[in-house]
Amino acid sequence: MGMGRMGQVLAHSLEFFSGHTATGAHQLHDVLVNNEYYPASGSFVDVSGKERVHILVLLGELADAITFEIYESDAVGGTEDQISATYCKHTCAADDDNEFVAFTIEVAKLSTDHHFLTCKVGSVNGSNYAAIFFLPEGLQLPTSSDALPAASQHEYVG
Repeated sequence: MGMGRMGQVLAHSLEFFSGHTATGAHQLHDVLVNNEYYPASGSFVDVSGKERVHILVLLGELADAITFEIYESDAVGGTEDQISATYCKHTCAADDDNEFVAFTIEVAKLSTDHHFLTCKVGSVNGSNYAAIFFLPEGLQLPTSSDALPAASQHEYVG
């Protein structure tokens, strides 16, 4: 699904609205995260051929001031290399429940031949919930049986 001009606007002015209302503990984002990489080695997100990638973290209930940092790699299961501790890392407060964290990365700024991405979650001690999404501009969905059905894919582009 090509995002065209909308993707350019999204990259420079991120504004997200949730269609959900959280009425209790981690109902909105029920994914328990640990001190790990998401996705794990062997499943890093390939952003080759893309102009930008947006990473959206939907926070659920947090017990700790945890960190989210985007890493690059030269292979789907390669060594994770830090991109920027300044621009690609965010530390949440323990009371940031049900908030959003967003990163936008210009793929051309990544190291040569490093077009696989992952998100490292750190400083986890208790139970922390978050959902992490990678949204490359020009997203191409997999063709496996686990792919999003064609009837569930929608776009409104110019």
